[in-house]
Amino acid sequence: MYNVHRALGFTLLLFLWWSSLVMGTNARSFDMGKEKPEPPVDAYNQAVNSFDLLASFFADIEAAEVYPVSSHGRSYADAYDYLSGGFEASLAADILEAYTFTDDQGNLRIIPCEGIPYLTAAHREKAAITRHGESTVIMVPLTDCYQPGDRYIYQVTQHFTDGQWKIADLCLSEQ
Repeated sequence: MYNVHRALGFTLLLFLWWSSLVMGTNARSFDMGKEKPEPPVDAYNQAVNSFDLLASFFADIEAAEVYPVSSHGRSYADAYDYLSGGFEASLAADILEAYTFTDDQGNLRIIPCEGIPYLTAAHREKAAITRHGESTVIMVPLTDCYQPGDRYIYQVTQHFTDGQWKIADLCLSEQ
């Protein structure tokens, strides 16, 4: 009787192993926890979309004397929420701190000045893109950013957050 149970157990194990090969079952399918969404392959396009979001924040304005108000954020909270769509929280806050202020009436005002360069689809052919797990680093050579003849390396670091790539850090290094 012992040999019969042993043979049935061994046969059952073989059957389960064989069926997992045939049906493509892998160890992740047995994980009862919540699976992380797979990061999208093209982080570069999402970086461009994030810069488009930033560009629209500064371009879509209500003209008011010297310091305009963005139509995407009359208050700090609204502007922060808007920029958080493409930038990690700390970078969105840093951008607002550097390029805006709140007036006496509570309106968030844009400080007119030279800003950061925008990554565009046209830069892609010169971009070096490196992926490390849930982080991506994009490095692009830029010329003529602030004055004719200047040369920089623009490093854009992204993390996969909230189901999408969000820009976490920007670094512009002069060559």
